[in-house]
Amino acid sequence: MTHVDVVDLSEKWPDSAGTPLPLVRLEEPRLETGSYLIEPGERVPETGTTRHDGDELSVVLSGTVVLGVDGATSRVGPETLIHIPAGVDHFSENRGDEPVRLLYTILGEL
Repeated sequence: MTHVDVVDLSEKWPDSAGTPLPLVRLEEPRLETGSYLIEPGERVPETGTTRHDGDELSVVLSGTVVLGVDGATSRVGPETLIHIPAGVDHFSENRGDEPVRLLYTILGEL
């Protein structure tokens, strides 16, 4: 039988606060999937922007995050898929009253 990983996210959220928590890493193709809990008032990164050498896909499970790209911001709520192409500068900020819980996948280099 093939090995299958099953992750109970309810147990992972405490470890996902403050920094992304990688849950799955593959070398070929290069991929990282993890969970991230963004607390109310938290901005990622704290200042400026971040970027990845690979495409980022994130699914917002709960809460609302403000996504900043190219000087513009968008509010992104639950049950939303975000695609950020490789090399695009961006930030995420939780301006709401509840934590943002999301799953991210980076396809390619971080």
